Amino acid sequence: MREKLPNSDLTLAEALVAFRQHHGLHQKYADMREGAKAHFERHDMVHVLFGLDTSIRQEAQADGWTLFGTDISLRDVRDFMDLPEEKELIKEVGWATIAKGCLRAITDYPVIAWKSRKLRRKWRWSDNADYRSWTVARIRREFWIERALSA
Repeated sequence: MREKLPNSDLTLAEALVAFRQHHGLHQKYADMREGAKAHFERHDMVHVLFGLDTSIRQEAQADGWTLFGTDISLRDVRDFMDLPEEKELIKEVGWATIAKGCLRAITDYPVIAWKSRKLRRKWRWSDNADYRSWTVARIRREFWIERALSA
């Protein structure tokens, strides 16, 4: 039997709160400007839906799922990277650590690209408010989201 992905029985809104609390992000999120909150919330939705944690490698995987498994635009990516909160996070983590994590995840990207083709449709990056009241399990069934990667 396949292991159940985390937060399946919670609504997406509840799962986002649980994700932030579990990873110690609640206060950091609360302190953000509203525009930044929207971008980081969308990023956190990818973590929740694909069952990813906040390790550097799984952050890199979340970025892969965002690029291949959502309808994010290049403008959205640029806007996200221009946020002072994102720049501060990069500075906090450090470019060397980020580069190592991306290198460790380099073999994950082709797998993510292939698996994203099997989704029923791409996750909506911006227009997803209606899904907040759905359970995470229901969203995963709707989009055909399975375990993000085996490791």
